[in-house]
Amino acid sequence: MLSATLVANNAFAEGPAVSGPNGKFSVEGGAFDGDSSFLALGSYSIPLAPSIGFQVDGAVGSIDGETMGGGGAHLFTRDPSQYLFGIYGSYHTWDSIDIWRVAVEAELYLGRFSLTGIAGFEGVDVPTTSGGLVVLTQDDEHAFTHIDLAYYPTDNFKISGGYRYLNEVSFASAGAEFLFDAGDVPMSLFARGDFGDDDYTAVTGGLKIYLGADRNKSLIQRHRTDDPDNYTPVFPKLVTEKPGSGETPICAVNGSVGGVPVTSPANGECTCPSGTGLEGSPPNNAGGGTFLCFGVPT
Repeated sequence: MLSATLVANNAFAEGPAVSGPNGKFSVEGGAFDGDSSFLALGSYSIPLAPSIGFQVDGAVGSIDGETMGGGGAHLFTRDPSQYLFGIYGSYHTWDSIDIWRVAVEAELYLGRFSLTGIAGFEGVDVPTTSGGLVVLTQDDEHAFTHIDLAYYPTDNFKISGGYRYLNEVSFASAGAEFLFDAGDVPMSLFARGDFGDDDYTAVTGGLKIYLGADRNKSLIQRHRTDDPDNYTPVFPKLVTEKPGSGETPICAVNGSVGGVPVTSPANGECTCPSGTGLEGSPPNNAGGGTFLCFGVPT
């Protein structure tokens, strides 16, 4: 183990924060808390200075039949033999729910082990209605974090375990990635699972393509000299009022001699407004689909 650690450390003894312009693209599918999902993720990284790198992320896909999209950006400093430290921001949207994030991220390289993490704040903005029903879920801002400990049994195989605190829910996480020889284009297979409070389970897997000048890099080299992770949030399930549980609306009326016809809602399921004879009460069914709030003051 000691010799493996020394070899891994020596392999990254010197180098820039980002080895050169590079990218990655992945497609994955699975289930998020019982909902089917399909996502495409992409990242592009460039060196800004010998010790400073910059990365942009993108994400698009479908969760439970609703489109998810968004992206993020990383600005970081890195010594490939020891650490990465940077700042991160992102915005994603799904089913009219918007989530923004600001955070710091860090990585610590210990031979064949890597300790990685991100921590910060996320804001969740929800719609006021969904499917014609009032949304009871409230907008919120709270802390979030990812922490992972990874181990590379070989240069091209990674296994990891960690902890997540996302959308005020705790998760245990596990994952694996294997880089295989696919000719001119480096590819890997990966899988991960998150298991959280309230029986939340997310299991996904897919294929990742790495792009860059050096096609012969190992997986551990790519993770320490190229691009940080592409993070996506966990969206809350909206809680809405039950049909018919909301307050009875006030009738919209049209004043006329001898009565006040109700124009909305057309089925008369409302309360007559002030200034009518039936103020505070349901309208009178006059037949033929007509509802009246009798007794207009003169």
